[in-house]
Amino acid sequence: MGRTEAVAMLLILLIAASGCVTSGKTVIKSKVLITEYEEGVPEIVSIDVSTETVSALRKYQESSMCIPGVYMKCIQSTGGIGGYQIDYWRSVEYTGAGEYEILSELKKMPEKGDRIDVTITIEDVDETGSLIKSPPRKTKQFRGDVDF
Repeated sequence: MGRTEAVAMLLILLIAASGCVTSGKTVIKSKVLITEYEEGVPEIVSIDVSTETVSALRKYQESSMCIPGVYMKCIQSTGGIGGYQIDYWRSVEYTGAGEYEILSELKKMPEKGDRIDVTITIEDVDETGSLIKSPPRKTKQFRGDVDF
């Protein structure tokens, strides 16, 4: 084996041993079912929220705003009124009635059992560029069932 092959093999082993390829990271995953009524006005029918382990090499962080789009926001409850956003800005393009899936990494990892409010909205802009939020937004309360 030549020196180049030995260096390449060493790099592959180091990457595998670091856990970047073999281990994953936890993301919040929401599956959203949307129907349309009254002249194509969207309505969020259901939200299913869970955690999922994904490749540590994939990024589920800030993404470009999709217009029209389905947006997800994760708020960690502080036990009283309010909370703070713990996910990255994530959206997928809205293409009509159907099922949408949005995944996001978390900026701050909550403790097992902490309450997270996952809010889904559908947004578009009108001909003047003003933001239109299709009513109503939906929020699903979720408790982390794993150690994040």
